[in-house]
Amino acid sequence: MTQNPFLSLIDFSNSCNSLKELATKQLLLIATDCEKLKSKSENKPLYQLNLLDILHTEEPHTSKILASILNYSENGKFLILESFIDKFLSLAGLDKSSVVNPIITAEKSHVDVRILDNKYAIIIENKLMNAPFQRNQLGRYIKHTKDKGYGDDKIFLVILPQYFNPDLINSIRASAWKCPSDGLQSSNENRTCAHLDKYKCRCDDDNYIFDSSEIAYCRKECIDFRPIFYNRTVVIHSQLSDWLYEIEQIIDSTQIVLKSAISQFADFIKGLYNIRINNKLLMDIQKLIKETMFPEDATALTKWDILYEKAEDLNTIQSAMTAMRLQLSKDLIDEWYHELKPEFELLQREVQKSFGINIKGVWVGCWSGENNNGSPYWGFYCKNKGSKEEEMVRKILEECDIKSDNSSPNFISWDSTRHGAEKCRMFYNAAKKLGYL
Repeated sequence: MTQNPFLSLIDFSNSCNSLKELATKQLLLIATDCEKLKSKSENKPLYQLNLLDILHTEEPHTSKILASILNYSENGKFLILESFIDKFLSLAGLDKSSVVNPIITAEKSHVDVRILDNKYAIIIENKLMNAPFQRNQLGRYIKHTKDKGYGDDKIFLVILPQYFNPDLINSIRASAWKCPSDGLQSSNENRTCAHLDKYKCRCDDDNYIFDSSEIAYCRKECIDFRPIFYNRTVVIHSQLSDWLYEIEQIIDSTQIVLKSAISQFADFIKGLYNIRINNKLLMDIQKLIKETMFPEDATALTKWDILYEKAEDLNTIQSAMTAMRLQLSKDLIDEWYHELKPEFELLQREVQKSFGINIKGVWVGCWSGENNNGSPYWGFYCKNKGSKEEEMVRKILEECDIKSDNSSPNFISWDSTRHGAEKCRMFYNAAKKLGYL
């Protein structure tokens, strides 16, 4: 008797699901084998002992390290700076032969790193820690450098982002490139174009209605440097670490401490970009994949098809794990809340989302990883933050001996955490001690 077509479809679907489960298990076994390979292979990664990781390095530290490295000279020649220019700025129109008597500073006049020489100036904007661009930030730095006597064609801009973005220049908020007439005289919060927070100008708000005086100020008195510097702005991503390893080889062998600092800094940057795996280990893993997945005598096209299919399966697994990680971050929020509630009666929560205490207008607590790649985070949230709120948060963090440069339009400070209850307990007790709670 002929089987019901509907039942045949069900059987076929079940068999497909079984095959899919087997493929998933195979991929997870390969991932486990890769982990074993990383720990046992002769090409395994070096033991991770990076001082910059251990010391919780912050953005100003990385600027000072980079400036110190660029400042190195041998017999009057700035070998590292010349290499930096030749590697990254030659296509923007700057030649290494221009290096004569550079003055290299870090964290001066709010500029991360600046190089002033006889005939050129380089502004390096350090975003390795992913800090957002503040109001008129690039515009002010350029104007300040111009006021030192450098023409537009003599100034070059370098941006060091934490994440790869092939279209970074175009993605930077337009107002970051602008310098209003009071850009150098007024503080960030007192600038005439200040709007909503320390990041936005009025021109960033599409719904803002300008009166006649504001139009005159914004349209006539504000300089937009983006069109002028678009082709003289260089974005350096992870290739910065590759260059650091290169220049380590050209330095005098007696400069052991400098070589060590450069190696540590290069490795630290690789860590920021999550690319610490070495090429030899990568080849070991590729060998494992070939031996596990590819049939003998398979053609290149067959291998390509297998890899493509497995990559799709890996994406499915990654999506499932991402969803699981987010759910676990929500579970952590509930666990931390229940742990803290007996100690702090004022504690409130949104189930599976956040908890916190309102301290002088600042919501202090933890959030699930919905807006942080699945990672839960602590934070000091304030919708209309001002100097009083920022000062309070600074004192609480100082009392807890916690440093964090992370901020956003509504967060005075925040950071990812795996120990939310412990961190918030510290914040609340510090707030009590300081008389805020």
